[in-house]
Amino acid sequence: MGMCRLASITLLLIFSTLCGVAQTRPPEGSPVDREIQSGETSIRQGNYAEAKQHFEKAESLGGPRAAEINSGIAIAELQMDHFDAVRQREAKVLELVSTDRDRAEAYNLIGTSWLREAEQSTANMGMLKSAEESFQRAAKLDPTFDTAYFNLGNTLLRQKREDEAAAAFKNFIGSAEKNPAYEQNLPITPQSPAPAFKITDSEGHLFSSDSLRGRFLLLDFWATWCAPCIRALPAMRQLAHYFPPSQFTLVSVSENSVNQEVWKKFITVHKMDWTQLWDNNLELYYKFGLEPRPNVNIPRYVLIDGNGFVRRVYTGTDTFGFVIGQIARTVAAAPTPQASSPPPARAPQKSKPR
Repeated sequence: MGMCRLASITLLLIFSTLCGVAQTRPPEGSPVDREIQSGETSIRQGNYAEAKQHFEKAESLGGPRAAEINSGIAIAELQMDHFDAVRQREAKVLELVSTDRDRAEAYNLIGTSWLREAEQSTANMGMLKSAEESFQRAAKLDPTFDTAYFNLGNTLLRQKREDEAAAAFKNFIGSAEKNPAYEQNLPITPQSPAPAFKITDSEGHLFSSDSLRGRFLLLDFWATWCAPCIRALPAMRQLAHYFPPSQFTLVSVSENSVNQEVWKKFITVHKMDWTQLWDNNLELYYKFGLEPRPNVNIPRYVLIDGNGFVRRVYTGTDTFGFVIGQIARTVAAAPTPQASSPPPARAPQKSKPR
């Protein structure tokens, strides 16, 4: 079985902090610039102690990039579980930056430190409350900062506040849809015809790709052994009911290769009440040409339009907010189709169409 490509989802979600802090950059190739670039490279490579050393060297050299340097050190400290140090560094960032987005980035990192510390503590309710407050501040400062809503949703889930968490994940989709950072390469144009397929779903109904003509289809290739796939589940649950069924359908395709009972129990326990398919021998995965046999890298998201054309294939290396934001914006911008009856669902949909 292959491995998930996506590294720590938290790291991918917060790494934009390094690029997001508004600072005047010194001339390319200056000593400070080289140390910061080396620190960023070390973080991407997972060498966090080394990254911290580079950022501290840049700090000792001085210059106008203090906020970015402090954020870089904070991210390195976070990966080494030095949570108090993270909050101390980001407190400095809050004193240095001047835009709401930069402040939101700082509060998001502070909240992430509280959330991670709570995961390692039994007496964690106070930490979860601090994380919640930080993510709420970040979202208030920048309503298009989808990462803050995603992290807030996870924090609320840890507190067993499921209804509030669901609202946060729905806000995650809405903010990702509006995030100007995800406008690159939009609109997404049709690429190639999607292969037709017929598969029996988890309820025993024959599921046909032809039945979905006239609406967008998102194929979510996942597995119960894929940690990033599981972390994405609360947001996927909201995405499944975000648009009217005549406009958009989410279909999750399981790449579990052996035990169907494990899969069926999992989708029941996790309330995956949208169409679920078992990809026998990974036939659909390879039919879409996602990897050469025998490789499997998930999650993969395949967006297909109402005419049966693949619009885009997203991989686990794409930031989740970017994936959801582009999908939501593409579906929302399309004319509302006059489609046939929607495919069978596992349970009645509770949310109302927007």
